[in-house]
Amino acid sequence: MAKTLRLHVAALVLLSFLSGCSLSPLAKRTADFSSAAAATSIDTASAYQIVERAHYDTEVATLVANYDTDGFHPEKIKPFLKPEDQETRTRILNGLTQYAETLAEVSGDQPLADVDKQAAVLGNSLKDLSKSGALAPLAKSADTELNIAAAALDALGRALIEHRRDRKLPDILKQMKDPIQQICDLLWKDIGDPEKSGLRNQLKNDYATLIRKQTDFITDSKNLTAGERRAAIAELPKMLAAQADGDRTLAATQDALKQLALTHAALADTAAAKDAPGFKALLSALVEDGIQLHGFYEKQAAR
Repeated sequence: MAKTLRLHVAALVLLSFLSGCSLSPLAKRTADFSSAAAATSIDTASAYQIVERAHYDTEVATLVANYDTDGFHPEKIKPFLKPEDQETRTRILNGLTQYAETLAEVSGDQPLADVDKQAAVLGNSLKDLSKSGALAPLAKSADTELNIAAAALDALGRALIEHRRDRKLPDILKQMKDPIQQICDLLWKDIGDPEKSGLRNQLKNDYATLIRKQTDFITDSKNLTAGERRAAIAELPKMLAAQADGDRTLAATQDALKQLALTHAALADTAAAKDAPGFKALLSALVEDGIQLHGFYEKQAAR
């Protein structure tokens, strides 16, 4: 999925380049924003993979530690998020990516292939999600009122479905200013705080469990050779470093989501402006955040 979405981002960049000379100032700004926004939403999806990987390692460590008393029960290994809860988040992030692609089409004079079809499918999916009980666990996890989250997703779904019937770019941006802010806030809160809740808290707790299990193993294993004991102890600082790197990546994801919302709001406020230095500064920061964020996730993937 990530590879396919990155191909769409490349198409957005190409569209901006090819039609840059013919675009109005607002349309050019929108095309530039679209590329950066799509890249950010795609990388945000990887935040959940970081936590799921650490949680899986913790579940395996628990299974190993309990093997002598409980035996081998792989069915006890459970993901952090239920499949349906992960699907909810995936649909929201796909909706953000599709919104960026839709803005590129509306702002340009060369439509992207299959954008209309994809937008309609995702739009209906988000509208269905806003009315279903599937959104409630995410809203609760993010400490967000369910009706606010549902209204934001419904607005995003309608924007994706109706964009072909209303090609007035300023209207689309104005209507989506609050919903995009609310969706970014929802995802920001879902990532959470290492001391309180969300993905960052889960990551911290999982690594604390891994370190405790490793420490217990070193203490309880009396027959380790000196080399084996040294190797086992050397895993402890590696775990601490992995936890710190993971938390930095999640924090950078939050920064990028906050910057995406700020940049989109600034873009909506420049509808009548020929030049927009404030927006350009925010866009530059969003692009820099995106580059840094992608580097963090590449490092995580290499682990």
